[in-house]
Amino acid sequence: MTDPAPTSGPARRRHGLPRPLRVLSLRARITIGSTAIAAVVIVLLVLVMRFQVVSVVASATRTLLDADVDPYVATLEVDSDPDLSAPGNAQLVAVVAPTGQIRLSTMPPRVERALGSLTSTRAGTSLIRVSGSEYRVVIEHPVNQAGRWTVVAARNSQAEAIVVDDLTTTLSLTGLAILIAFGVASWALATAALRPVNRMRREAERLSVAPERAELPVGPAQDELASLATTLNAFLARTRQATERERQMVSDASHELRTPLAILTTQLDLASLDGDDAVALAAHIDRAKRSVARLSRLANDLLTLSRIEESERREQDGAQPTTSWSDLGDEVMAAVDRVRLIASAKDITVDFDLEPPAPPPTGSSAEPDGSGTAAGPALGGRGPSPDHARSAEPRFRLDTGGIAQLVTNTASNAVAALPRGGGVFVSWRVEGDEGVLQITDDGPGVPESFIPVAFDRFTRPDEARTSRRDPDPATGGTPTPGGSGLGLAIVRAIAERSGGTASLRNVRSGGLEVTVRVPVVHEQPTG
Repeated sequence: MTDPAPTSGPARRRHGLPRPLRVLSLRARITIGSTAIAAVVIVLLVLVMRFQVVSVVASATRTLLDADVDPYVATLEVDSDPDLSAPGNAQLVAVVAPTGQIRLSTMPPRVERALGSLTSTRAGTSLIRVSGSEYRVVIEHPVNQAGRWTVVAARNSQAEAIVVDDLTTTLSLTGLAILIAFGVASWALATAALRPVNRMRREAERLSVAPERAELPVGPAQDELASLATTLNAFLARTRQATERERQMVSDASHELRTPLAILTTQLDLASLDGDDAVALAAHIDRAKRSVARLSRLANDLLTLSRIEESERREQDGAQPTTSWSDLGDEVMAAVDRVRLIASAKDITVDFDLEPPAPPPTGSSAEPDGSGTAAGPALGGRGPSPDHARSAEPRFRLDTGGIAQLVTNTASNAVAALPRGGGVFVSWRVEGDEGVLQITDDGPGVPESFIPVAFDRFTRPDEARTSRRDPDPATGGTPTPGGSGLGLAIVRAIAERSGGTASLRNVRSGGLEVTVRVPVVHEQPTG
């Protein structure tokens, strides 16, 4: 027999409440809970007060009984044959001589019959039950020349019980009235406290049909509800932004996919018509392959951009990992090597320059030679470097995969735009509290009107940097498939995820310069 599936977290929390309480409102549960606690407190107070009253009444009765017997005890201690006078009204006193004779008694007959047994009882206070009635008695045994006398004073305990019961009833009724008032006050306070929540709920219900910028109301009080409303508004703003980005991406992607899909359909239709012409069929297939390559590149870029944004949202809730300057420098070199494979088909030179942070780590004496090589510990282990020196390097919220995409996207765009024999230069350095990645080419640049929108999605410049044949007929180059218009958008997304910026400008001497700046992370020392 298999075990039942574990209950989810929310279900377990719901099951923590008794079933009757689950159908009640939060206001009712607050009122019931606070009233129940108040009821327990009131009951405890009534019990404690009853116990105190019983103790006080018993002590007062003992004091009165002591006062009743004291005159007779004083007389008997000095007079062997005293003339005893009757006690005052309602005082129950009895005096028994050493011979057992009752010399004085105002006791009821049923109590007098028990006096014989009291003569042998030790002095003090006690309770006796006679014919169903309970009496509190004080017994004293004064001694004189005639012998050992017994003086007894008594009071019916029923009077004590009546006083205690009356007081307990009064306390109970008072406590009940207080409890009812407390319940009403709790209901009113819960209603007032939850009124902002009700407003938030009604506003949330209207969010589906409210204007785009609708927000939950934030009360004037600086309390938990205001903090909750502020947090929810921030969450709604982030969700709205994410939804808008996704909506815009879907709209732009649909627009961008429509044209290449239509072209691909037309190319396949033409290929089917030219099935008997091998040369024409091969040309159609070649163009269809380029259309498929463009669609594949567009899909990959969309997926990359979506992953970057999702990673950024996740990292907002936790500590972001950091990478040292040297590790990023190693990845810059690896990315340049990959770009060189693409650039070799057009005889384009790709150089790089890694400038180690100043002051450089201990033991570093290498300088970049400007020819695309660099040595020394600043490049992440190409030479002796102490562990503490590497740990003291600047660190950035940028992983090696991110900087590889930065280099690959920008440098590949430059290679695609350059004519045969052009050049691309990549540098990675630290300026103040920023890491600077810069990619410069000597190509035609871009129109100035394109620069403000260069990092927007699905934007491309004019034919100066789009798909075209190599202008040199001697190269034998083939048409380069047009870009997806997402390369620079990915660059900006990576830069912003790392807390930095991305910019580009036309160089006066010719060419385009893309600059990515990422702030240094100043980590707090541990230990």
